Amino acid sequence: MYENIVVTPKENSQIEITGDISVATLSPFRKKALERFGQTAKNPGFRPGHIPEKILIEKFGETTILESAAEMVFQEIVPELIEKHAARYMTRPNITITKLAPGNALSFSILVAVRPTITLPDYKKIVTEEIASSSNEKERQKLDVSDKEIDAVIEQVKNDYAHREFHKHTPNTNHDHVDADIEKYKPEITDDFVKTLGEFKDLADFKQKIKENLIKEKEYRLLEKRRAKMLERLAAETKFSIPQPLVDYEINRMMGQFEDDTRRLGLSVENYLSHIKKTREELQKEWLPEAEKRARINFVLEEIALVENLRATPDEIEQEVRRLKTRYADIDTTHAENYVSHILTLEKTITFLEAPARKE
Repeated sequence: MYENIVVTPKENSQIEITGDISVATLSPFRKKALERFGQTAKNPGFRPGHIPEKILIEKFGETTILESAAEMVFQEIVPELIEKHAARYMTRPNITITKLAPGNALSFSILVAVRPTITLPDYKKIVTEEIASSSNEKERQKLDVSDKEIDAVIEQVKNDYAHREFHKHTPNTNHDHVDADIEKYKPEITDDFVKTLGEFKDLADFKQKIKENLIKEKEYRLLEKRRAKMLERLAAETKFSIPQPLVDYEINRMMGQFEDDTRRLGLSVENYLSHIKKTREELQKEWLPEAEKRARINFVLEEIALVENLRATPDEIEQEVRRLKTRYADIDTTHAENYVSHILTLEKTITFLEAPARKE
């Protein structure tokens, strides 16, 4: 069906497949294309499906008919070519017709991104070292909480309470008031008052709970810092050229998140862009380094998931897709399943890597 196939590696983990389709091979598909045009075309004096070929060619043009025939050929040959020459493909192939003329072979080019073959570093060793480093930092910091930090939280509680009371007593006042307006509403933090805030026995218990929560926050920030260092080191020590489609995917995700966040604030995306004097293209250019880093990290995690046979289960995917659809009712199910499977698998991989830390 095809001939003169040449496979050429390209930059950014892409492969170009070029070849020809002979006139003899294209001929039956041209006939099918004519039949399709004939079924939908309207011409005085002829019923649909009975319009002469000469009239169809005059009406649509030989090039248009050949292009339609080429599309039908590609539907048959592209999957076979991809499977044979680019089995690790990652994106939909980009097909270009490089030569198309009556009485001549059809020449084509197929460009497709493939997963690069990489050699993972000793990721278990890297994780162990990062966990040890994090433990040392935790030991240095002692993750203690000072009285000053506790007093700052209590002061914030007083301010929040006073703010609510002020607006309760002056409901038509906007939020552009000064601190002096709410000063008289600030409560005295007593045993009785803290009991109105939650299940606290007294002021001492309230302060203890604040201390415990602040320690948890510090532990979480330390965990996030360790995780970021671990993932960045894994990506840095894995040498490969990141496929451009992965970077594009991350850029699109970042743009989608940006648009969601902007709308949640009640703002128009276009108005906000106008306010910050930037275009979408300018934002995407700014985000490019971060998108490349995220793409590298995700790719390395995917490779580790393959090695360790980690994947989301069908039940986990189904449950998360249901939850996602409560927020985005019109989301495409297949797209949602692919997205959820990807995210859950990455999460499982991170959990797998961090398992030694949870055993401490």
